Amino acid sequence: MLLEIWILLVFGSIDTYALNCYQCNGWHGDYPLRYSTSATCDNRNNQCQTTQYCVKIIDPMAPGVNYVTYKSDCFYQTQIQVNPTNLSYIQGKTCFPYQDGSAPVKRWYYCFCNDRDYCNSAIGFGWVSSIVLPLVYTFLSR
Repeated sequence: MLLEIWILLVFGSIDTYALNCYQCNGWHGDYPLRYSTSATCDNRNNQCQTTQYCVKIIDPMAPGVNYVTYKSDCFYQTQIQVNPTNLSYIQGKTCFPYQDGSAPVKRWYYCFCNDRDYCNSAIGFGWVSSIVLPLVYTFLSR
């Protein structure tokens, strides 16, 4: 009991902590626009805090494109509506295919982490977005 009181006095709470995440836009792969602005993830001042998850929202573009764009941000919920009829619980170090209700359907991948600060970095999910996601997108778009 005394240990719990001491933890509450020192840290403010046993269960809550602030997770620092990148809040930026960028890309992986061979981005074709040479004269575009640089990725905002290069600026370490672009950050946010959450008690839930950091997220990296990956847009796999179209089949045959050699790059993907992404947005890194904070996520403040424990569930995600992955499509109009499916609500899923989020777990760290997992990715969810996400689609909206438009026609044609637009797809993204939401990748979550909460194991360390800035876990949604530009290089954190590089292999997922550059290798696995284009293959999955090609399979799903058929």
